[in-house]
Amino acid sequence: MMLWPFKKRHLSKDQEKAVVEAIGRAEEGNLGEVRVHLEQKCKHDEGALSRAREKFYELGMCGTDDATGVLLYVAVKDRVTAVYAGPGIHTCCAESFWQEVTDQVAEGFRDDSPAEGLVEAVDRIGELLREHVPGEKEDNELPDEVTMS
Repeated sequence: MMLWPFKKRHLSKDQEKAVVEAIGRAEEGNLGEVRVHLEQKCKHDEGALSRAREKFYELGMCGTDDATGVLLYVAVKDRVTAVYAGPGIHTCCAESFWQEVTDQVAEGFRDDSPAEGLVEAVDRIGELLREHVPGEKEDNELPDEVTMS
């Protein structure tokens, strides 16, 4: 079974578009900022969460007005994923919530539909943001995009 057929891009253009649309939906009606970052291998000796934290800062997610940035990180070839959230949202839910989000990504990989798993995970993050940091932003602080390395 091929886990992820898109070696360089990680996602087809249509799949990437679906994830970006999910990011836009997730940011509606709340003060959060959501990003998705994909790479082949986890480039941190301490694991996926440490790498997610590193990318969170590299992508400028620590500078959001309300500290409510959420990064969904996936190392495709290593089959690991993590969520790193700013202090304005991280403590708003039980650790089990973040595990459920990463489980949705893993389920998408297992079902050979990784983009669907990413979309479902991002949708769940959006629900959490609307529940815990509702509101309307005047502008989008960070671009709605899937970053890749």
